[in-house]
Amino acid sequence: MKLRRLFSSATIGLAVLLSACSGPETPQQVTETFWEAAINEDASVVARYSTLERAEDYDAFSADWHNYRPQWGRVVIDGDQASVVSKLSSTEETGPRRRKFTTYLVRQDGEWLVDYERTAMSINGGVFGDLLKKFDLFSRDLSQQLDEKTIEAGSQMEQMLEELESAGKDLREQANEALEIYSEELRRAIEEVDESLQRALEENSEDLHGQDEAPQKEPVLI
Repeated sequence: MKLRRLFSSATIGLAVLLSACSGPETPQQVTETFWEAAINEDASVVARYSTLERAEDYDAFSADWHNYRPQWGRVVIDGDQASVVSKLSSTEETGPRRRKFTTYLVRQDGEWLVDYERTAMSINGGVFGDLLKKFDLFSRDLSQQLDEKTIEAGSQMEQMLEELESAGKDLREQANEALEIYSEELRRAIEEVDESLQRALEENSEDLHGQDEAPQKEPVLI
C-alpha cells in the first residue's frame, strides 16, 4: 500500500517536472513567456519563442517595457495562426501608461512562436500606423527642406537689402551732388535775372526822367 502511494506520488511529480521542462505549448502560454522575457530584457528567451533568428536582432519594438504589467484578452486560434489580445500598463511619475495591441503567433514544426514582425506592426499601429510614420518622416524631410530654403531665401533677401541700401546711399549721394550743382546754377540764374531786372528798372527810370525834363513847346496863337 505504501509502495503504491509512493509510486503514485513519484508519477505525479515526474509529470509535473516534465510539464515544467517542456515549456509553454499553447499560444497564450507562449505569449506570456515571450512578454515576461521582453519585460525582463531577456533577448535570448524572446528569440527562443519568436520568429527572430538571433537574439541580437531583438530591438524591443523600439520601446521600453520596464515595469510594465501584462493582461491578456481574447485568444483566437485559426489553423497554424493565432492571436492574443495584449494589454500592458505601467504606472510612472508622469502618470499611467497603457499599450493595447495584438500578439500574433504562428505554428512552425508543431511549435507556437510569436510572429515578431506582425506583432511589431500591431504595436506600431498596424498598416495605418506604418503609413503615419512614413508621412511623419516625409513631413520632417519637407520641413527641413523648407527650413533650408527659408534660410537660403533669407540670405538672398538680406543680400538684396544690403545692395538696395548701398544703392540708396549712392542715389542719395548723387542726388545731393546734383542738388549742390543745380542749386548753384539756380542761384546764379536768379542773380542774373535779378541783375537784368535791376538794369531794366534803371534804364526805364532814366527814360522816364528824360521825358520829364524835355522842353515844352509854347502854344501858337493864331
